[in-house]
Parts: sequence; structure tokens; C-alpha cells
Amino acid sequence: MREHPSTDDLLPDDLRRGRIARQDGRTWLITGATNGVGREVARAAAAAGARVVVPARDAARGAALAAELERCGGSARALALDLAELASIEAFGAALDEPVDVLVHNAGAVVPRRRETVDGFELVLGTNLLGPHALTCRIADRLRGRTVVVGSGAHRAGRIDAADPHFRHRRWSIAAAYAQSKLGDMLWARALQPRLAARDDRLDVQLAHPGWARTNIQNVTGSRALDRLVTVATRPLSQPAADGALPILAAAVADLPPLTYVGPDGWRRWRGAPAIERPSELALDDRAAEAAWALCVRETGLDLPG
Repeated sequence: MREHPSTDDLLPDDLRRGRIARQDGRTWLITGATNGVGREVARAAAAAGARVVVPARDAARGAALAAELERCGGSARALALDLAELASIEAFGAALDEPVDVLVHNAGAVVPRRRETVDGFELVLGTNLLGPHALTCRIADRLRGRTVVVGSGAHRAGRIDAADPHFRHRRWSIAAAYAQSKLGDMLWARALQPRLAARDDRLDVQLAHPGWARTNIQNVTGSRALDRLVTVATRPLSQPAADGALPILAAAVADLPPLTYVGPDGWRRWRGAPAIERPSELALDDRAAEAAWALCVRETGLDLPG
């Protein structure tokens, strides 16, 4: 596969500032759109004239966001979806009856203690990796453009234990579970790219991360008071959700080679304007990518032709 560019020449100044081209006649499907970075991505897409499909666990929040996006200048549609439940993903796939030009896998979960989904998956892995895999398999025939997988700098510390991905026998921690899921996202995207391109050469996959964005995903201590303290203490290091959305928007619309990785350009890549960076060496490993794909197939029972 092509290596990642070493310069930011592929990201024009307009994109680095969040000004995307008009999206009239194009449909964006953005998971996790009812909150945080995903909501900012949806707002920007709608303001550029896109039609936005809003998957939501909470019907009221989905409807409220769809109404807001209509006021932004686009059109919107809310559909029920819980990425932590395979039956919900199947129902969503059956209900989605329109083509998708931009699919943004943005939804993510972090929890203060180990939990399982209704399908028996460790919740963080189930939501952050297995859910996106299942969703993509269910709607692959409706994709007609770009898929953006939202990763995290946490992937650099990740390790995937294929024998015990759900932490049933090894020690669970917030950091270990999240890093495993985000390394999984990076590798899964790498395996997804040739599969989608084989179906249609107009399809490609890009990677992005928001840096340290101030969203509810960092509120994982289990204590409201402590969560507020963490937010205040980390404010100088983090950036608003609207700024965290900029790398995802750039990855969604820029003219980029497949599997380019876009994130903030500031200190430790936690904040700043969108720039191209290199993932970890493990995240670039094709054999590890195929192993991550095989894990997703084994757990969900869903696959795309290789």
C-alpha cells in the first residue's frame, strides 16, 4: 500500500481552517453525531449543503439534531442505531435506503469499569471496533465515496489480544481497553481499504483523530465532581470540540491518498490545525491488519470479500 505523505501540501489552508467545499447533493452518514466532535462534523457538513443521516440511540436527541441541521442549510434524517448491539445495526442497515457519499465512523465509548454489550462483547471494543465493522458490512452496497475512520493517538499504546479481546481473563483497565479498540480501528481501516476498492474504485478509506477534544468522552471517572475537575485541569492542553472536528472534516473531503492519517499539528498532536501524520509502525502492518479483520469477522459473523 502507499505510504503516507510526509508533508501537509495536500491540506489547503481553507481545509485547515475548517472551510469545506459545498456538499450539495451528497449524503453524509456520521455515527456519534448527537454529541461532541461528531455533532460539529454534522453541523459543518449540513452548513455546506449536505444531507446528513443521523444515527442515534436516543430518538429524541436524533430528531432534535436533525431539526437543527435542517436550519443549518442542509437536510437531515434521524435513524435508530446502537453500535453496541448487532441486532440494532442489522435493523439500521435495512432501514437505510439511500446511497452514502461520506461515512464517518466517529462514535466511541469509554467506560469507568468493564461492561459487556448485549452480544457479550467488552463494551469499548464492541462499540469502537466491532460495531463499525458490522455497520460497514451491512451498508457496503450503499457506499459510493469515502469512509473516514476516527482513531486516536491512544492507538500507539494499544495491544490486541486475539485470544482474549474482551478481557475475560486478563486485567481490564480504561487505558488498555481504549487503546486496544483504537489500534483495532487503525488496523481494521487498513484491511477495509482494499476490500472497498475491489468493490468500486471510487471508494477509499481515510483516518483521522481529533486530538484532545473537550467532549463527554473524557468524563469516565464515575464521579461528576471528579469529571468536572478533570475538564478544568486539562483545559489548557485540550481544544473545543469544533476544533477537534477539523481533522475529520479534512479527511472527509481532501484529495488524499488512501489511508492518510490526519490529526492536529500542535504539541503532542493534542490540539492545533489539521496536519498529516504517521501512525505507529504496528498500525501500518498489513499482516496485523488482516488479523484485526479476522477478529472482527469471527466476533460479528460478518465479512466483505477480500
